[in-house]
Amino acid sequence: MKTQTQSILNVFEQFRMSPTPLDQYEQVGKQLLAEKIESFIDSNSEIKFVMLGYPMKSANDRDKVIGKLPDLAEEVSLKHFGEFNRLVKEIHPLGVNVSILSDGYVFNDLLEVEDKTVQEYQDISMDLGKEAPMSWYNIKDFYSKPLNQAREELMSDFGVTNEELERRILMDPDVNFLYRGMIRFMGEELAIKNFPSGNQLQKAAKALTRNMMARNEAYSNLVKKEFSSYIRLSMHPSVNNGAKYSFQLIPGQKAFRSPWHCALYVDRDGQFATVHKKEAEQQNLHLVYQNGRPYYYET
Repeated sequence: MKTQTQSILNVFEQFRMSPTPLDQYEQVGKQLLAEKIESFIDSNSEIKFVMLGYPMKSANDRDKVIGKLPDLAEEVSLKHFGEFNRLVKEIHPLGVNVSILSDGYVFNDLLEVEDKTVQEYQDISMDLGKEAPMSWYNIKDFYSKPLNQAREELMSDFGVTNEELERRILMDPDVNFLYRGMIRFMGEELAIKNFPSGNQLQKAAKALTRNMMARNEAYSNLVKKEFSSYIRLSMHPSVNNGAKYSFQLIPGQKAFRSPWHCALYVDRDGQFATVHKKEAEQQNLHLVYQNGRPYYYET
C-alpha cells in the first residue's frame, strides 16, 4: 500500500462511526477502501464519495427536532465534511468531493411532509455546505417528471420485490441494521399521532418502515448505477465491508444521531451532543435562536 494511501486511510478512520460488533473494516473493508483511494490518486483525481442523506427534518417537531429547517446540527455536520477535505488535501492536494443524494423527495409523501419543505431544507443545507467540496442531487436530477411519476419510475427501474426485500432484511447485515434503526425512527415519527395502543403504533411503524425501505433500496440501486466508481458513505451503522462505510456526521462521543433527527446541544467546553427536543426540555436546556430560528441548545 502506498504511503499516501495509508495516510489518507488514517485520516478517514478519524471520521468513522464507532464500529459495531459485526464490523468487517479491518478484515475486508480497509483493503477495498485503499484500492479505491489509490485508483483516484493514480488517475490524478479528487477522491469521490457519495452518500444518501439530508432529506428533511423529522416531522416530529413535538419530541425530536426544534424546527422544519436546518439548524446547527446540519451546519456542524457539513463543516465536518470540510474538515475531512482539509486534512485529505494535506496529503492529496486535489482533496475529496462528496456527492449528497438527498432522499427527501423519495419518501416525503409517506411522512406527509410538503414538497416545498423538502426543497427549502435542501436549499439551506446546500448553502451551509458551500465551503465544503460537495455536489448535491435529488430524484429530480434523474427523472424529469412530476414527483409521483418520478417515484413510480424509480421503483420500476430500480425497485426490488417484497420477497427480495425480505431476504435482504434477513440476510444482509447492512440492510438489517437499517431496518432495525428505521423501525425505531418511524416509531418516533408516528408518536405524534394518536394510536389507541403501543402495539398499534409499533405495527404502523413496521408497515411504514417496509415502504420506506423499499424506496430506499431502489434509490440505493440508482446510486450504485450512477456512482459506481465512488466510495459509498452511510450515516447508519454498517458492517463496513466495502459496500459502504459508516461516517460520523457530527463529531463527539455523544453525537450519535443524524442531524435531521435531532437538535444539537453545545456544552460549556464546546463539545457536541445530539439530543431530542423532549430530552432537552426535560433537562431545562436553554434554546438559542439564530436569525429568528431555533438553532441549538446550551446550558
